[in-house]
Amino acid sequence: MRSRREILAGGLACTVIVTAAVPAALAQSTAARTASPASPMADQRRVKALLERDVYSSDDVEIGEIEDLILDAEGRVETAVIELEGRLGFTEKHVAVPFSQLRYDGTQRRFQLQMSREEVRALPAFHLRD
Repeated sequence: MRSRREILAGGLACTVIVTAAVPAALAQSTAARTASPASPMADQRRVKALLERDVYSSDDVEIGEIEDLILDAEGRVETAVIELEGRLGFTEKHVAVPFSQLRYDGTQRRFQLQMSREEVRALPAFHLRD
């Protein structure tokens, strides 16, 4: 059986080890926070700012708006889901297109799709599931 003195000495040694490790962990977490940017970089876009943006076809006709963005396994945007608008602005259907076929025009705050209106309307419907 261990004496009271041995138990206290062991407890003191653990306290010294933990006390020495905490400031090092705090310094690492502080360094990580200061290394990350305080806001999006000039060449970055927030997803929230892109949703509901108008989409125009290659023949410069407004066809709908960005409804959703789908990520691949690595977290990169792979597919854009576009809500096609019919008459009177009602949703006709949703279609999925490769995100690489869209170009964002920051000055007009809209997307340009590298497909004609007829090509987009011929795409099969894409069904969103929540």
